[in-house]
Amino acid sequence: MRAAWLWVALLLLSSGFLTAGGALAQAPPDNQAPWPWTPDSGGADAAPSCPGLSRLLNSSRLLQSVDLISVRRFYDAHGVDCAWSPDNAAQMRGVIADAGDHGLDPDLFHALQIEELEGNTESMAVMTRDVLLTDAAIRYARFMSEGIGPVAEGNLDAPADRLTQTDRLGALGASLQDGAVGQWLAGLAPRYSAYALLQQGLVRYREIVATGGWEMLPTSLSRPGQTDFSALRRRLHAEGDLAADDGSPAFDAELRTGLARFQWRTGLTANGALSPETIRRLNVSASERVASLALNLERLRRTLPDLPVTRVEVNLPAATAVLYRDGRRVLRMNAVIGKPDNETPELSSVIDSIVLNPPWTIPTSIVENEIKPAVRRDPKYLVKNKMSWQNGLLVQAPGPWNALGRIKFDFPNPYAVYLHDTPARALFADPERAASHGCVRLERPVELAEALLKSDPTWDLKAINTAIAGGRTQRIRLGEPMPVVLTYQTAFAEADGSVHFRSDVYGRDTRLTVSLSSRLGSLAPAATP
Repeated sequence: MRAAWLWVALLLLSSGFLTAGGALAQAPPDNQAPWPWTPDSGGADAAPSCPGLSRLLNSSRLLQSVDLISVRRFYDAHGVDCAWSPDNAAQMRGVIADAGDHGLDPDLFHALQIEELEGNTESMAVMTRDVLLTDAAIRYARFMSEGIGPVAEGNLDAPADRLTQTDRLGALGASLQDGAVGQWLAGLAPRYSAYALLQQGLVRYREIVATGGWEMLPTSLSRPGQTDFSALRRRLHAEGDLAADDGSPAFDAELRTGLARFQWRTGLTANGALSPETIRRLNVSASERVASLALNLERLRRTLPDLPVTRVEVNLPAATAVLYRDGRRVLRMNAVIGKPDNETPELSSVIDSIVLNPPWTIPTSIVENEIKPAVRRDPKYLVKNKMSWQNGLLVQAPGPWNALGRIKFDFPNPYAVYLHDTPARALFADPERAASHGCVRLERPVELAEALLKSDPTWDLKAINTAIAGGRTQRIRLGEPMPVVLTYQTAFAEADGSVHFRSDVYGRDTRLTVSLSSRLGSLAPAATP
């Protein structure tokens, strides 16, 4: 895992945020009609006149670093003239300078070339700068509204309501006309709190990197007989798990509390004991943490441009399930997710029904790989586990022995997964909880059922428990279906400002990094006069 993260970091900027590394495909035309455009009418802050722009757009001077298809479409609608007033250009330079706060390298947006051309009044320089600003705005808008590349890992389908390239080009034209290009671009990032909190975390960790990061701890520190823990104290203070560093070498109560907080943030058992695994995670560098934050911001941009404020959210690497109402967390529980060879998919759907005392129709793969070998070892296995063949399918009868427990939460999806109870309760106490066949097991399913049925007076907690005790299978249709999101965030932030990291249990961070490297490309600098 350590070597994998180092490799991931090498594919990102040395300071941890995304940079170029593969061929960037030009945005394909979407065959929509051109948008209306009214060129600048002049004035002190009007864009300059560029009579030679058409020749530049058809020359080879811009090389491969510009999406000429989209740029030409923009200028065709603009009247093939320069589009950037001094004020809009200044706003765009500010957006580019702050791109790192979203985990993106400013050089993806021609930062150096635009800066070199600033103040140069020669005709070719003015036109080249205008084209570079346009391409930077188009690219930034695309990256912010849909990510750097198409969804390629984790199974989560790309949202259907993405802005088209025509939408973005039209909005760029309107924002230039209104002198508000910076405001328009700022509004394209996901607007929900999870993105904003993670971005704030990235800003803080980039500041840590800029000041030198933190020191690595010797692995011997976890062995018995150690007496000087001052380095551990400095390390915990660097990330904010200790409020202050008084230089004491003692492993005192304050240090133990700070260590437990670090373990809580990184998915370990928060016992305050300095184990070898704790030291391994303490020795993940600040640059690697920045890389993780940047990667997870990109994942949110490409897979979750919007997030319902009322929802059930399962974060797979954290193996947790949370119910949010109006953006406020009202119920949180541990979960058990699929094993690495039975990955739980990422998806968005709507919980439309709850099944009490569900039977379990056992998937063919489990029958072949687990049940049949068990029957060969013990011919009474099916009888002991209340299993029987029904219409060619192996079914486990409802009851406390059932692998689905006493409650199942159904939602439409192409992967045949769902949330459910389980009789195997001990797994919820483990820090690593990837142990299912792909569905999500819930620690507190009855409480979730009560919360989802809150608007139905016939199904209070007493009624739910009575129905479960009765043993009869019942399907309850939700009067208010609940959005459900299964997401994959190895880095996330909480409202209290704490930033959390989890292991890349399915290797999706690595796959996303490979996808990004193949999409971004070594973007050649644009030619300058």
